[in-house]
Amino acid sequence: MTQPAAQEPPAFVPPGRYRMYVDGEWVAGETEYDAVNPSTGLPWTRLPLAAPAHVAHAVRAAGRAFRDWRRSSPATRQQVLAKIADRIEADPGRWAQLLATENGRPIREATVADVPSSAAIFRYFSGLARDHHGDQLPVEDPHTLVYTTREPLGVIAAVLPWNSPIITLANKVAPALAAGNTVVVKPSEFATASVLEFAALVADLLPPGVFNVVTGDGRVGAALVAHPDVAKVTLTGGGPTARRIMAAAAEALTPTIMELGGKSALIVAEDADLERAVADAALGIYLANGEACIASSRILLHDAIADELLERFAGTARSIRVGDALDPETQVGPLVSRQQHDRVRAHLDSARRQGLRLCAGDEPLDLPASRSGGFYLRPAILYGDRVTAEVASEEVFGPATVAERFTDYADAVERANSTRYGLASGVWTNDLTRAHRIARDLDAGIVWVNKWFDLPAGVPMGGIKDSGFGRELCRETMLEFSAPKVVNIDLGAPRLPLWG
Repeated sequence: MTQPAAQEPPAFVPPGRYRMYVDGEWVAGETEYDAVNPSTGLPWTRLPLAAPAHVAHAVRAAGRAFRDWRRSSPATRQQVLAKIADRIEADPGRWAQLLATENGRPIREATVADVPSSAAIFRYFSGLARDHHGDQLPVEDPHTLVYTTREPLGVIAAVLPWNSPIITLANKVAPALAAGNTVVVKPSEFATASVLEFAALVADLLPPGVFNVVTGDGRVGAALVAHPDVAKVTLTGGGPTARRIMAAAAEALTPTIMELGGKSALIVAEDADLERAVADAALGIYLANGEACIASSRILLHDAIADELLERFAGTARSIRVGDALDPETQVGPLVSRQQHDRVRAHLDSARRQGLRLCAGDEPLDLPASRSGGFYLRPAILYGDRVTAEVASEEVFGPATVAERFTDYADAVERANSTRYGLASGVWTNDLTRAHRIARDLDAGIVWVNKWFDLPAGVPMGGIKDSGFGRELCRETMLEFSAPKVVNIDLGAPRLPLWG
């Protein structure tokens, strides 16, 4: 049953007509398309759609700007990135309102997660800009001096997802700029306005061409990653998109960084603190509406505590407030699009046909009539004693997790490792030995112990297997955006008489 309309939370109001940002100028697209507010299902602004000529223009501009930006001092780059962090933090409410309107991220989360995280990433790489250097290499010959420098690569193509647009932008743009590269960003067509607002925020801080944004659908991204003057491609996205990008980049021998999806397992031991485990399990799957690559979308429960934890977890899920992302009381907002909503719903329906029990997620949505067109789903928990259904191995990317039970820890680890993904995983236990052993045996780029979703700046972010390669958010990322140059100097070594 729907409720009568109350006073509705205000959506973000664009400051004007959105245009792309290329070579320090605002550029109209070939055409425009509607951006849809996922809380209402209705258009809220128009966005530019680039033509191939726009992409070529942006890459040329970035290439020209690279000639000078690569020679800028580390102090200059440090100051610029620090100022960007300050500006992001200056108006967190505006960013949160924009993200809630754009992709359905609950406004309370955007305020405490997206905004400070994005600023922290820029500030972290601001510090690293002055500590990015080569090494002196000891060699046997005393008449030889060898050292390396770290050289920027050139034009970086950054392809962003829709779920956390300003965080993923920071993850790519901050280290690329800190290392002396220039950037062309292609945001998702479902999260474009936030990236254009970021461009407006930093326009006066960066020389023309250092930072560029071209917008539109997958055809725009395809033209960008295939451009022969792109030095490296960095993507956050899904496996199918990654394969297409890598195939296109291969034609130009362009290297890539891939931060891809996951099917991350949370293992709960019989000695775990169940209250904390339930809280972390809910955080792990329902934060960001479940639209997160590192979501805890599988839960393996020891038989001794499985029934109690499942009952507590289901009670938590049923109590979650679903609603307009702009409402500060909303805990889970809408999915980003009708297509994504229907895709997640299809996964749930298929799982039930394959015999899984829905412990939570079939409760009615209590929404006002004005939100009937939004893309809402209740937080769901699927259960089976030992799950072999596709939902246990396929990334759903929505507020739905799969719970199953185990008795043997080796079996639990084997099941956690059984998918083609390897991004994140975790174990909840008070046994220190067990924690270390399971952390050692889990095949994942990130292993959490008695926590989830903790990714402070400086900690490597990335996975193995189909979860991608390369690492973001850390010192190693600077190496991804630079190459070593060897300088080998003769200090008067005698020459062997090889000729004449």
